[in-house]
Amino acid sequence: MNSIIEQIRHRRSVRSYTGEPLQAQHESDLLKYIAGLAHPFGGKARIEYLPLHMGSAPVKLGTYGVISGAPAFLALIYEDSELGKTGAAYMFEQTLLHCTTMGLGTCWLGGAFSRSDFKKLCRVTAAERLPIVSPVGYPVAKALKPPTPADPSLIDRPRKPFEATFFSGAFGSPLSPEAAGEYAKPLQMVRLAPSANNMQPWRVVGDSAGFHFYKTFSFGFASVDIGIALCHFEQTCRELGLPGQFQSIASPPQGRNARYVISWLR
Repeated sequence: MNSIIEQIRHRRSVRSYTGEPLQAQHESDLLKYIAGLAHPFGGKARIEYLPLHMGSAPVKLGTYGVISGAPAFLALIYEDSELGKTGAAYMFEQTLLHCTTMGLGTCWLGGAFSRSDFKKLCRVTAAERLPIVSPVGYPVAKALKPPTPADPSLIDRPRKPFEATFFSGAFGSPLSPEAAGEYAKPLQMVRLAPSANNMQPWRVVGDSAGFHFYKTFSFGFASVDIGIALCHFEQTCRELGLPGQFQSIASPPQGRNARYVISWLR
């Protein structure tokens, strides 16, 4: 499953694990992958791998019963800057998608965990923030049931209509998949991005210059959700050979209740 599109379609939130420690090859591959990541917008961020047994000593990491049997966790730490949290979330989604290629389960956790436990183990400094963690391990069998409908990407994942999320030229002018052309697939992958409470806070306006990304909520996890969406869009564009890059512009299209984040310029 080397295709980023297939990774996005098959990734699921897994909360129950077998308890089996990661195989040495999987652990080595994951650590190597994490070490090679960089913040996409020039900020500072890191991802820590935290096995629940280090030597002979068990490690306490509380998730209040939300997760069972996980042998390890991943923790996201970043320093505040413009797009700092958003870029860090982009990196974290890259990592969770990579875990999918190895058959490992993961699950975004933004609230149901003991931050004090994780901060102590990660040695989080006063300048750093720890917004997100994820278990990582081998899912129990019931979490591996294959999807059955023709479009497996949307099973159990209700999404806003394409035309309610993406716009042509300006807000209020819906963009259809047909009109999006070769960018329909990257935008579909944005639709599949996980978000807090499935609020899907992203909106995108496309024009001759490229695509302009916005968030519709200002709460903390919206910045995380946008980072996931940006990851899906850019990584899919790269896979499809669609050139471009993220850049902030001075005069993006304006819309009510939509805060500009960044643009993808063709």
